[in-house]
Amino acid sequence: MSTQKQGSNLRAVASSAVAITKSVFEERPHWLFLLPALLIYLPFLVIPALGIFGLSVFQWSGLGDMSFNGIENFVRAFTSDIVYTSLWHNIEIAFWSLVLQAGVGLVLALVIYRFSDRWRQFFQVTYLLPMTLMSVAVSMVWGYMYNPSYGVLNTVIKALGSDWSPLWIGSESQALYAIIIVATWQWTGFRVILWLAGLDSIDESLLEAARIDGAGPIQRFRYITLPLLKPVAIFISIYTIIGSFNSFVYVWVMTRGGPGHASEVMVTWIYKNAFLQSNFGRAAAISVLLFVIVLLLSLLNMRLGDREAGGANP
Repeated sequence: MSTQKQGSNLRAVASSAVAITKSVFEERPHWLFLLPALLIYLPFLVIPALGIFGLSVFQWSGLGDMSFNGIENFVRAFTSDIVYTSLWHNIEIAFWSLVLQAGVGLVLALVIYRFSDRWRQFFQVTYLLPMTLMSVAVSMVWGYMYNPSYGVLNTVIKALGSDWSPLWIGSESQALYAIIIVATWQWTGFRVILWLAGLDSIDESLLEAARIDGAGPIQRFRYITLPLLKPVAIFISIYTIIGSFNSFVYVWVMTRGGPGHASEVMVTWIYKNAFLQSNFGRAAAISVLLFVIVLLLSLLNMRLGDREAGGANP
């Protein structure tokens, strides 16, 4: 009897284990699919990122011993004019990226949305092509185009009979905006695709009912289309703002943050502190500051998204 009872218990345990395993594989397989990526992500990204926080309270040149200096790196970061200048440049990039990438992208999406499916697919592929190019290559090509002596832009200006010869990335007043133009050229198409996805999700019967009631195109856009595009608008806005803080490639390839610090952004200043000035501790402190800014923007995105979901499902 005892042997039979033990065998019964073992079968019960085995059945439970099989049931649990089956439920894991059948009901929540996505966790298992994500596991390999997470195992790679953890040692190469998460752990080094956590190490930045520890490094931010040390003085280290990259070689030799590290010396603890408390919050001195943060004090120097918060009292550095260049940090505030680079942060302001990031804010400028974020603002103009919203206006140009999101704003112009919406206008283009509204125009393309009225085309036939065949033409819509053509324009969607066309607008996505710049996004498939490497940002380094894009920056190099635009750098040649911006050259004041032999660049194609100044050549066209001269061909039109104008004596205006802008320095573009060689000018303190123009460099940052020249970089914004490059980022806008490469990424506006992605915003167009997102806006088109939002427009496709709108029920045409709502617009048709408003048209029958006498609402004009502007009224339909203001009171129906625009409110229904709010979730997409929130995503595009936060995505664009966060992306504007990661503009290292454009700035470094075309201007190195110059002339002077006219186009300096936080990521290029972090790079200079770490690899040109051998001050890894201060670079880590500025990185922590940048992390906090991006984290707050991400939390804002989540908060607005939750509020929007709550409003849609009372």
